[in-house]
Amino acid sequence: MTISSLSKSQYIKGLQCPKKLWLYRNRKDLSPEIDSAKQAKFDTGHEVGEYAKKIFSNLKAAEIDNEHWDIDGATEKTEQFIADKCAVLFEATAKHPISGHYSRIDILKQSDDGQSWDMIEVKSSTSVKDYHLDDIAFQYYVFSSAGYKINRCYIAVINNQYIREGDIDPEQLLKFEDVTDIVLPRQQTVHETASQLEYVLQRDSEPSVTIGKKCFDPHECDFKDYCWKNVPEYSTFDVLTKSKAEQLAPQFGYEISQLPHQHWPNGVKRQDIEAYINGKIIVDREVIKRFLDPLQYPLYFLDYETIGPAVPLFDGTKSYQAVPFQYSLHIQESAGGTLKHHAFLYQDISDPREEFIKSLINDCGKTGSIIVYNKGFEAGKNKELAQQFPQYSDALLALNERMIDLMIPFKNRWLYHPNQKSSASIKAVLPSFTDLNYSDLEIGNGSDASQLYTDFINSKLKNKKAENLFINLKAYCEQDTYAMVLLLNALRNNIKN
Repeated sequence: MTISSLSKSQYIKGLQCPKKLWLYRNRKDLSPEIDSAKQAKFDTGHEVGEYAKKIFSNLKAAEIDNEHWDIDGATEKTEQFIADKCAVLFEATAKHPISGHYSRIDILKQSDDGQSWDMIEVKSSTSVKDYHLDDIAFQYYVFSSAGYKINRCYIAVINNQYIREGDIDPEQLLKFEDVTDIVLPRQQTVHETASQLEYVLQRDSEPSVTIGKKCFDPHECDFKDYCWKNVPEYSTFDVLTKSKAEQLAPQFGYEISQLPHQHWPNGVKRQDIEAYINGKIIVDREVIKRFLDPLQYPLYFLDYETIGPAVPLFDGTKSYQAVPFQYSLHIQESAGGTLKHHAFLYQDISDPREEFIKSLINDCGKTGSIIVYNKGFEAGKNKELAQQFPQYSDALLALNERMIDLMIPFKNRWLYHPNQKSSASIKAVLPSFTDLNYSDLEIGNGSDASQLYTDFINSKLKNKKAENLFINLKAYCEQDTYAMVLLLNALRNNIKN
């Protein structure tokens, strides 16, 4: 392997940004640790990959399990298994005979003619992305250059129409998209790009690359903090499209205050700029008052937590379907009255939905406004539950009729604080108008809550860890609904002052 040879993942990094590739290879000190979100993504990919293997259980198969750095060993083992007449190889590895570029393919399957091979790359997304095509185009380039006769190229993705009933059916869970006719025309581009990236890796210093849209496409770059160290925390990238901010940066920089008026966007982003430059809160008292007038006591402040695994856990659910397992509910009987808190957290590893529904209907009563933050989510879950559990349909849909979306005044900038930095998320709004934030909580966001609860459902947590998880989940979800109580008060206070 030469020093400028590329793996498939390195080629994809270089496609996004040559500086990203150079830093990955030369500045290991800048590489971030794998956080819980990335680890969860890796785990999901591995789980889906295991189901893909089961589809070929009727064929003679072998897996190349060499360490990731042992490319020569993996290449030799791949050739040995082929000599042994294996029809399917998992993690088959090949190396370009000249450049040393190398690649592993999730599944290499012998074609029906017995003389050629089909390449299958398994992805945990529900559709083929453009970077998936770049991925398998590089794999085709390496394998074909190494002497493999490739017949067809497939990308296996999640079938989000598959509904689990009983054990998972791998052939229904995944669908195979033939991308051969897209991959073949890209081969010259792959060759040229790989050659350019070889030159990048031969440099002694990092290439000079302008930051911009590419830093987020197809994923946010691991080295963004390093490359963006001179960009203000709140910059033109927050109020303009990333392409527009990148275009204007050479002339005006990244500071919002230096952006000429003629380049200000319209709508709420223009309001954000004005609030930031003037250092003033936006308050539209009349509109806020009209929003608050229809509220009817008792008020119910409601928030859900859900899980949405790639491989459905429960009968009657689909891949990535958001299944509610927890809610928090603060109830206020009258204006300025005391708060009562109700909570539901399912603590078994079975399907939580029916118990969730029964508890929810009971706790939410028959009258009074139900206040949520981003109504589309909770209302959408209720509609879905109503379809899946028709015996509770009328009661669930009645809850939706009482819902008020507390996000609307903040999203529409009826009330806006410059500290929100163009965000209407509850985690940006709450500390802008109150002394409360999420920094002291063990669980600080919904994705972590979802992943940790999924680990519990999959029996990955010991008893003590599960107990601590339940405590932390309750604290996190309760803060979401208490936050809504405070934000409703902030709306009222700001139309008085």
